[in-house]
Amino acid sequence: MHIYHEWCCATHLTDKGICSMKYITDDVLKRAFVTMMNKLVFGHQIVLRPLLQSLRGMNDKSQLLKMQDLESQIEKNMEQRQVLTSLMAGGYLEPALFNKESNALAVEAEALRQEKDSLMHSLNGNMVKTDELQKLFRFVSKGIMMDGFDDEAFLTYVDSITIHSRSEAAFELKCGVSLKERLVD
Repeated sequence: MHIYHEWCCATHLTDKGICSMKYITDDVLKRAFVTMMNKLVFGHQIVLRPLLQSLRGMNDKSQLLKMQDLESQIEKNMEQRQVLTSLMAGGYLEPALFNKESNALAVEAEALRQEKDSLMHSLNGNMVKTDELQKLFRFVSKGIMMDGFDDEAFLTYVDSITIHSRSEAAFELKCGVSLKERLVD
């Protein structure tokens, strides 16, 4: 008796009678992964190197300058709030005007903080993708073709798989790249 694993969609699991898709065997997905990795070994200079250079370029200058600008604006906002508080304490401002201006500065400060957090998240995400891409590039640049499925390589580089049809799957890699591969029985 030969045991093999099959992959199918949630609809198929619930009621295979209403699902138009058939199962896909584990071996087919493993062969597609090996084929995809071998293609990367062969073409990594054309496919991965330009992407790696692009990601490295994204992590510097313009985003770092934007981060410095945001920090400067946040500091200026804090100074304006301190001046406003000093004017109120000195009796130079009406309470209603103080509240109006203070609220406006608080809203501006929150918007600046959110923009800074978003930019930090983007920078960190790009750095993670760059690191993952560098790891993949080092692996495939060794020039060693895979002759069989390697669990460790799969878990190291693949984030998820999307099945487009019985004949095509997309491997979503941890570096942010999605590569389509034919599924051959």
